[in-house]
Amino acid sequence: MKQGRLSLLSLRWQLIWSLILLQVVVGALVMGGFLGLAWVLGRVVDETGQETIKAIQRALLHAPDGKLAIEPTPEVQRLREADPPFWFVARDAKGSEVRNGEVPAIYARLFDSLDGMERMAVDPESDNTRPKARFERVETRAGMVAVMTQTGSPLTVKNTLKGTAIAFLFLVAPMALVTCLGVILATPFVVKRGLKGVVATAEHAESIDVHERTTRLPLANVASEIRPLVNAVNRAFDRLNEGYDRQERFLADAAHELRTPITTLQIHLEGLQEGPLKVKLMQASARLATLAEQLLDLQRLDHVAVHDRQQVDLKALCERVAGDIAPLAIMNRCTLSVEAPKPLWVRGDAPSLERALSNLIQNAIEHGGQGCDIQVRLWEPSGFEVLDSGPGIPEADRERVVAPFHRLVPRGRGAGLGLHLVAEVARLHGGQLTIGSSESGGAKMRLELNLLA
Repeated sequence: MKQGRLSLLSLRWQLIWSLILLQVVVGALVMGGFLGLAWVLGRVVDETGQETIKAIQRALLHAPDGKLAIEPTPEVQRLREADPPFWFVARDAKGSEVRNGEVPAIYARLFDSLDGMERMAVDPESDNTRPKARFERVETRAGMVAVMTQTGSPLTVKNTLKGTAIAFLFLVAPMALVTCLGVILATPFVVKRGLKGVVATAEHAESIDVHERTTRLPLANVASEIRPLVNAVNRAFDRLNEGYDRQERFLADAAHELRTPITTLQIHLEGLQEGPLKVKLMQASARLATLAEQLLDLQRLDHVAVHDRQQVDLKALCERVAGDIAPLAIMNRCTLSVEAPKPLWVRGDAPSLERALSNLIQNAIEHGGQGCDIQVRLWEPSGFEVLDSGPGIPEADRERVVAPFHRLVPRGRGAGLGLHLVAEVARLHGGQLTIGSSESGGAKMRLELNLLA
């Protein structure tokens, strides 16, 4: 489950969510900073006087004697303790009046002349903001009351947060929403453009395999943040290439060194008296010799250059190889025939094609059994195939038999390199080895060549 969740992550969405979160955090910090600065400087005040009027409205009532009074609520007490203390004047419909603080004479006279007015901002600044006083008729527990009070009283924390939330909702939130939409729409293009070099490098990496070990990932158009990774991968390729080269040299040297003692062993075995033991020893030495030659053949294939290929007549090649292996087929009581009615010219490496065909025929002799029929024939447009009347190869094993050292019969005489070598020859010529069934139910090995390779 964890692996499935990780596979759904993408750099695009990681950047989108990170940028959105960054905008939210930065916006909150900026608003918090401005709010804190305004609080420290004493600018978090009731500029219009509206909140002060509401506090007075909630506190006004009629005293037991019927006169207008103001209840000393916590809000009123906070306003009275402010610096400087606030002032207000309130009058009900019966003319009963209550005051707090020193009401400036100019505003007291103005208050008497505002009959019939509902609300008014008194003496605003030149930009028509922050009046010095506010007049308003409000509904209270004492009925309709006219109230005039000064503005600029400190706001409560609750009102401050409420105002901040309103400002955020109507000012910051729309801009943040537009910006987030822009981030969602623009980030895929930015990521695609930024990772263009990485995508090209990944495509280049697809061409690297065991046969193209000198290729390295390019650094062109790769972002500086990705370059250490690309350099590390290239250094890893260098180490792998060195290890593979050491392995190749070891196998080649080992195969060369084995040829001499194997030849010496065969010479001594030929001097033994005829008998079952001599046959078994000769077969074992022949198997060792074949293994050494196949290892050398695999090493030679890695050094066959494409530009060294020549025009090869597959008809003549099939006839020549079949003639060389005919004694082995006769010894196993197998019939070997060649069906090549006309020349078929291809561009390739003749020695490797001969070794491939030789391995296919020997494989048919080995696994076809005593007395099997083996047929070599050309395949149009370019290639050849070997068919036998033996038991064939099960379909489930057809992909595995080309793996090095894989044998259908664990104790068979082969080393398990023959078909692998044929597959490598096919790869060298841009073709493939296909395994199927012959008309008689045996195996059909087809080596297809690519004329354009």
